Amino acid sequence: MIYIRLFHGRTDPTQDMDDWGTDGPIFGPYEFAHTTYKSILRLGRPDGTCDELYCYEDMLCYDGVFYGDWTVFGLETLGSEEYMPVAYDQAKANLPT
Repeated sequence: MIYIRLFHGRTDPTQDMDDWGTDGPIFGPYEFAHTTYKSILRLGRPDGTCDELYCYEDMLCYDGVFYGDWTVFGLETLGSEEYMPVAYDQAKANLPT
């Protein structure tokens, strides 16, 4: 199983970043991660459903924050207290209008 961690976030996607942005959530467990044309990241759950994160330019968006970095890692890394998954909410994954 794999997990995804979002980080280097900012609320304004045009912000010029001269330092690290905010840390974001960790989601999982997933069986796979699949990207389609740099627009959607589909994360496959063990039950056959998928969570979806959407790209705005070169950033993933979740809960009004735009993340420039993300990492995918396995269960052995998740064992650290630093990495605690949170519940995914599809409504928070929609791009702002």
